[in-house]
Amino acid sequence: MHQQSLFKSLLSRKVAFGATLGGAVLFMVIGVILWGGFNTVMEATNTMEFCISCHEMEENVYQEFKGTAHDGNRSGVGAGCPDCHVPRPWVHKIVRKIKASNELWHKMLGTVDTPEKFEAHRLTMARRVWSAMKETDSRECRNCHDWDTMNPEKQKPRARNQHVFAMENGNTCIDCHKGLAHKPVHKDISEEELEEWAKPIEAYKTEIPASFKEGLAKAEAAEAAEEAARQEESRKERERRKAQALALQEKIDAAVAQALAAVKSQDAGAVAAPAAVAHGFGVDWSGSPERLITLFYPGQTSMEWTLVGKFHGGARPFRAGDRCTVCHEKELADMGKKMVTGQKAEPTPLEGKRAAIPVTVQAAHDDENLYLRFQWEDAEHVPVPFVDGGKMDPANQVKLALMLATDELEYASQAGCWGTCHEDLRTMPGHPEDAAAAGLSLDLSNGVTKYIKESRTKVEEKGRRGKKLGGWDKLKDDAAIKAELDAHKVMDLIRWNSSGKTESGYVLEQRIMDDGGKVDAQGWLEAGLWTVEVRRPLKSSGTGNITIDPGTVYNFGFAIHDDYTNARFHHVSLGYKLALDNDQAEINAVKAKVTAPAATTAAAPQKAASPAGGEVGNNVDWSKAGERQITLFYPGQTSMEWTLVGKFHGGARPFRAGDRCTVCHEKELADMGKKMVTGQKAEPTPPEGKRAAIPVTVQATHDNEHLYLRFQWEGTEHVPISFVDGGKMDPDNQVKLAFMLATDELEYASQAGCWGTCHEDLRTMPGHPEDPAASGLPLDFSQGVTKYIKESRTKVEEKGRRGKKLGGWDKLKDNPALQAELDAHKTMDLVRISSGSGNVENGYVLEQRVMNGGEELLGSIKEEAGYWTATFKRKLKSELSGDVEIEKGTVYNFGFAIHDDYTNSRFHHVSLGYKLGLDNPEAEINAISQ
Repeated sequence: MHQQSLFKSLLSRKVAFGATLGGAVLFMVIGVILWGGFNTVMEATNTMEFCISCHEMEENVYQEFKGTAHDGNRSGVGAGCPDCHVPRPWVHKIVRKIKASNELWHKMLGTVDTPEKFEAHRLTMARRVWSAMKETDSRECRNCHDWDTMNPEKQKPRARNQHVFAMENGNTCIDCHKGLAHKPVHKDISEEELEEWAKPIEAYKTEIPASFKEGLAKAEAAEAAEEAARQEESRKERERRKAQALALQEKIDAAVAQALAAVKSQDAGAVAAPAAVAHGFGVDWSGSPERLITLFYPGQTSMEWTLVGKFHGGARPFRAGDRCTVCHEKELADMGKKMVTGQKAEPTPLEGKRAAIPVTVQAAHDDENLYLRFQWEDAEHVPVPFVDGGKMDPANQVKLALMLATDELEYASQAGCWGTCHEDLRTMPGHPEDAAAAGLSLDLSNGVTKYIKESRTKVEEKGRRGKKLGGWDKLKDDAAIKAELDAHKVMDLIRWNSSGKTESGYVLEQRIMDDGGKVDAQGWLEAGLWTVEVRRPLKSSGTGNITIDPGTVYNFGFAIHDDYTNARFHHVSLGYKLALDNDQAEINAVKAKVTAPAATTAAAPQKAASPAGGEVGNNVDWSKAGERQITLFYPGQTSMEWTLVGKFHGGARPFRAGDRCTVCHEKELADMGKKMVTGQKAEPTPPEGKRAAIPVTVQATHDNEHLYLRFQWEGTEHVPISFVDGGKMDPDNQVKLAFMLATDELEYASQAGCWGTCHEDLRTMPGHPEDPAASGLPLDFSQGVTKYIKESRTKVEEKGRRGKKLGGWDKLKDNPALQAELDAHKTMDLVRISSGSGNVENGYVLEQRVMNGGEELLGSIKEEAGYWTATFKRKLKSELSGDVEIEKGTVYNFGFAIHDDYTNSRFHHVSLGYKLGLDNPEAEINAISQ
């Protein structure tokens, strides 16, 4: 009894605030039970299963999350929704749970209960998450990722450099790592907003951990040793294979020589040299700008067809004055494909016929004549199924026709020669059944042929109320026709046939091919490439001929009947502008040297040329020259501006802070090239089969007067480019190599080498203007906008804020300002060599790419045993404004590119920027004296 009383006494004893001990114990027990229940509920809501229990999450973000690195990885570690979105500290967790009650409210409202609603609110929700992470220094990310535990030895150079940059500047994880587990919605926001989100915060700066520094040093040392070993192994393998191939070639040469000697001894003179033939008119084409013009298969698209809205969506813009090139120049191959396959405007599709033909066009003149050269790839014969024998014109494998007109002809300035093609011509839909019955004074033996609107009283162009399109039978009277002819209001026409016949004529009331004008043309097929040269007097007395005067721009168009075709089954161009010595004209006929054409050996294979005395640098001991292996990579459409925009390039901020491209990327160039050559990144037209990267051995040396450079790399088998007929963008040149030099005075040169010449608005780049020549700028736009540097512009848009287009092609400084930059040698010095001709060009880049104006230099290029070698000899000193002088004690910025496998334009391989110096072991390319 006494013990029981004692127990009761203890329970009834007051311990604090009048509460008994028994009451305290009771409330403790109840509290433990309640806390356990609360915590159990809290933890139940912190599971992946709970998070995706509502269909809004399960059907949207969870589907995006599956398969990502956070869902699972090679180490078997996964992160669920709570790991990233719910704080671990208790107080912050409670705050997050309270905020989550708002989500229950929107669940009841059905705010995001359909995929469409979810997408509409996605950016709002994403901004909310970014804001939370930014405010907490990415606290939830650091549950798994922390500076102290990072091992830079396991990271790519780009990643570890970005982490150092973040620690030093005060950036946090979410600044760079948006869209890792979910849809990258940040790519839809403006560059201004993206920059605002990524602003560093002073409080987030942190000292680089000692462990990170140690790992960084180990990684760099290991990579340096690995690179040295790789280069040495590459050198040994190259020499081994080269020696092996040379030995085999020597055996073959010896066997051939022995066989020839035996034949000659049996029948002297039996082995005759190929006959010498003369090709062309002796024009030096090296100074003539080239323009690549795509001819496409047009089907039954007449002039009237282009003016009827239900056929042609561009009818209204065309009627308002737009040129055809404005909309269509970049899509001609696709247009041709639609028609040649019968998808559009072609009732008789030609199976196997190529959709388009890329043609290189050049123009030149002397005091008396205009010269034109056309080059394009031949194609295999594809028989036409509706013609016996499969050849519409068996006598002519190829015919080329070109037309010239002034702006006096309606539509000529917009469409070139398209105004001669009508809906009622032969083989077209509206051709009359019995044209001869009309009794018109026309030659209708072959049906209705080409005519122009100026020869008719009316041409039906809209077909309203059932009227037939065209106007073949609305012929003006003879006096009116004669007046038009005397005024030279004609479409001047020249045609060359592969059988050897050249015709000069015109189109007015019909096509007339005998006006007596003195025109010569030659054409030949060599090594799978057609070349046609035309010589035409500038001044002409023939009524059907147009006089070509300086200062006037003419409308130009041409067509090719390839593979024995006839009538409308040809390939045609849009309308272009041609003029004499006018760099604003799309086809600029420059003054050229013309000599008597030299005879060449028929069917002789093309070989790369070398200067007199053999290969440049034969007197150089290359074993004493500095050597570095540099990887060139395929860059896609990555311009200078692209590198400066954060949403495209994660390294934009470090680069703007002064980092060189090599800091992050030198060890990953092959991987970068692979992403772009396969279309994973920054390449809308991936060339299938093209190699991603080219390792090149670069050597440099010098004497008292000259700098010598040698580049060596392994060749590759030809991989035809699928979007170019014939598969070769530049059939004349299997390989071209260009290198550039600049001082630190040019912005970005010290960081990126020659990258600063590549802009978002250059030809074949995304921002290229449709008609740059219309700007009236004093630049050569015959090949579009070419390379330029920032120093030549008043402004270059580098961020694209508020929808502004990247680049600055049209923000040209005035002539005095450009001359001042040139006089100060603030240019990107440029040297280029082409394997086909062996031509070496020395120029520069300032307001555009200029391929002359430099000191004469020597260069050679050759292929031997599967390896290419390009060698250059350049004066150290030069007084010419386009050249950079090379002096001891100065480090120069250097970059180079290779167009391999017959490529052109941006489809090359490029280097990052490197440092070149004379007798400077700190320079990455050290030209050692000898």
